[in-house]
Amino acid sequence: MRTSLNLATVALILLPASVAANDFSYTYIEAIADASKTRNTADAPVEKDADGNLLGFEASWEIAGAFYVKGAWSRETKDFANEVARTALELDSEQVVTSLGAGYHIERGERTSFYLEAAAILELEVDHSVPHVTPSRFGPPVVTTQDSTIDGDGYSATLGIRRAVGSRWEMDSALSRLHTSGDVLRTGDTLSDSETLLRIGGRFYATDGLSLGAFVSYSRHTDDNFDDIRKLGATLRYSF
Repeated sequence: MRTSLNLATVALILLPASVAANDFSYTYIEAIADASKTRNTADAPVEKDADGNLLGFEASWEIAGAFYVKGAWSRETKDFANEVARTALELDSEQVVTSLGAGYHIERGERTSFYLEAAAILELEVDHSVPHVTPSRFGPPVVTTQDSTIDGDGYSATLGIRRAVGSRWEMDSALSRLHTSGDVLRTGDTLSDSETLLRIGGRFYATDGLSLGAFVSYSRHTDDNFDDIRKLGATLRYSF
């Protein structure tokens, strides 16, 4: 009798910790921040890679069974240093993305959850500086910068897996494919780009709802100007 009572007491003590990691909630709000390096493809770069920083927010809500809806917003800045006509230039960009989509998750056992997401990129706005070269009849050309804006949209698809490790740890990996297209307001040209992104991360549940996460990611683009991007980031999530 005493042994059964002790086992029951231990089970009650351990239950909240197990639920925190194994009950995969897809209803949450999350803040995301990351630092990135983008390969510089200029012919004569002043520095090898471009530095970037992102701040974003996500919200997800389970609506019926295993289905959920998800919205996201992010703002990312990057700084390039290139050489144009033997003139060093500082080029920067700011990219704002707003998306809305839906997902479906499938549990396999108590510790594994697969999910599939599809989203529409409702708004993609990139404000960036570009080189401007003015020929000179006498002497070298005059090299300056001018502002340019890309306005577009797109779509994305993601396949991911969440795996509980221990009582309060979780691993989360995802493979995403994104396609965007936009109009260059300065010239009237149309640009398109496809991105393949792999993200691997972990999450620690400080409480049943609050969790802290970290991740690394790598992406390849069809646009050489934004290719070979490596990121290191952190997340703060509250699950309901």
